[in-house]
Amino acid sequence: MTPAPDLPHPIALRAADPAPPPCPRCRTAVLLVARYPHTWHNRSGEPVHGLRESVLCASCDPDDPAAAGLLALFADGGLPAPATSDALGPHLRTWLTAVRRRAPHRADLDAEEARWRAGEL
Repeated sequence: MTPAPDLPHPIALRAADPAPPPCPRCRTAVLLVARYPHTWHNRSGEPVHGLRESVLCASCDPDDPAAAGLLALFADGGLPAPATSDALGPHLRTWLTAVRRRAPHRADLDAEEARWRAGEL
C-alpha cells in the first residue's frame, strides 16, 4: 500500500456528536472522524483511488504523540470551544499527517480476515 503524498486534498471532518461511531480498535465512542482521499497500487501496479477514514479515540490514542494535542483540546468533551479553535488547525494537521502515513500491519490484517472468515465480525 502506498499512501497518498502530502498534498492538499479535500478532507471531511465530523465530530462524533450526537451519536459517536464506535472505534474499530476498542469499540468505545470516538471523538473525531476524518475521511480523506487515499491511493494504493493493486497487484498489476495500477493506482486505485478511494477514501480512507481515521478516527481519534480517547481510549486508544493517548500514547500517540501525534494525537496528544487534539486529545487535549477534546478533553472537556465535544468540539473545542471557539476560544481554542485557532489551536485546532496545527494539532489536526499533525494528527492527519501521521495517520495518513500509517500502513496496516500484515499480521493484523491476517487476524482480522481470520475473524471475518470465522464469522466473528
